[in-house]
Amino acid sequence: MNEPSPTESSPEFPGLRMAVRLGVALLLALGLALALVLRDNTRRSVLEEVKEFSAVGDTRYLAIPDPLPPEPFPVVARLGGRGLVPSGYKRHEKREADMQPVAKDEATGLTIYQAPVKAKDAGEPATYFLKAGPGQFIKVRLAAGE
Repeated sequence: MNEPSPTESSPEFPGLRMAVRLGVALLLALGLALALVLRDNTRRSVLEEVKEFSAVGDTRYLAIPDPLPPEPFPVVARLGGRGLVPSGYKRHEKREADMQPVAKDEATGLTIYQAPVKAKDAGEPATYFLKAGPGQFIKVRLAAGE
């Protein structure tokens, strides 16, 4: 009774080699994907840059002094090397989605905005705004004498 049992005498699983190769290949692909995700996460600041095309989401606000300074008002930001001074400290309610960024003051981090030009203001010099709060803007103009 030295006969092999039916499980020992049955042929090898047909396709075992291919199944093992496929399993190893899938594990390697999963490991490669995981390595690439971890590498990209460490370089996220280089790979992703958000560019805003409106004032929505801007949380840098102009700090309005209390008490208000006397006129002539001091320079609060710079646009291309020229100073910007408030036309007044009256807050203007504007839709943030309509305000278009023109430049960014590197010293203060404030974004300088421009409202859409109305037909009646077509020949006027550009009007600039600084964000003073959610939906609130301060009108600024180029400083005289700079």
